[in-house]
Amino acid sequence: MLKSMTGYSKIENVDENYKITCEIKSLNSKGLDISISLPYYLNSKEILISKVISEYLKRGRVHVKINVKFLKPVDMNLDFAMAKSYYDSLEELRESFGIQTPTKLSDLLVFKEIFRTDIDDEEIEQLWTSVENVLRVALQKLLKEREKEGEKLRVDIKSMILKMKKIVDKIENFAKDLKEIIAQKIKENINEILPDNVELDTNQFETAVALIADRADIREEIVRLKSHLKRMEELLEADEPVGTLLNFLTQEVHREFNTILSKSRMIEISKLAIDGKYINSQLKEQVQNLE
Repeated sequence: MLKSMTGYSKIENVDENYKITCEIKSLNSKGLDISISLPYYLNSKEILISKVISEYLKRGRVHVKINVKFLKPVDMNLDFAMAKSYYDSLEELRESFGIQTPTKLSDLLVFKEIFRTDIDDEEIEQLWTSVENVLRVALQKLLKEREKEGEKLRVDIKSMILKMKKIVDKIENFAKDLKEIIAQKIKENINEILPDNVELDTNQFETAVALIADRADIREEIVRLKSHLKRMEELLEADEPVGTLLNFLTQEVHREFNTILSKSRMIEISKLAIDGKYINSQLKEQVQNLE
């Protein structure tokens, strides 16, 4: 199933010991770019968190924020040195601005860094078990959101591919009569230029038409376009991430339409190729959202 790279989920779990909140935001990215915000006492688990995320997501810029609130008493340590530094800085600031109100304890309480929670390794491992469970539930919810968006993109992209297939079929129909149309135009031009008493060398005329028609031959481009569009439709039904491959195919489709435009000697084919390029550019924008 196709997945969008954009999504959001938030899970909150409360048990007898902790209240754990996990919030995940996911945006477009060429690869998997993970940023994690979590309490300092879980810093040692950051690599494990990244590994868990990579089990669920393959592409996207992912930001994970984890908050923990203890529902049981814990030992607290006060960093007196840091508290004094903050106090001295506040006093210096007060004197510099001529503020008469003295620095109070409440002014220091806004600096959470001066308080440190004393948590032993056993407690951290117990907490990590709870955090991992919440993280996995949040990731599962995010996946469902990305799948919903991915289905919307699949329907839209499939519609664009169908439009391009119809355009290619029309180009192919015009291309079948290309040699005859070129011959007719050349003959009309020659009749306008040559005097009435000058006879046309049939062999030379046929040779010139063959050369011009060969340069204007777009059968190979049509075959490749059909192949690329068929491959796109197949990828829309794949289970693995296909955003990168679909993006590559849009570049190939763009190249084939450009070649048809450069070879085209029919205004009808040129118009169709331009329409195809425009639809392909829209498809390319949508593909950028896919995992």
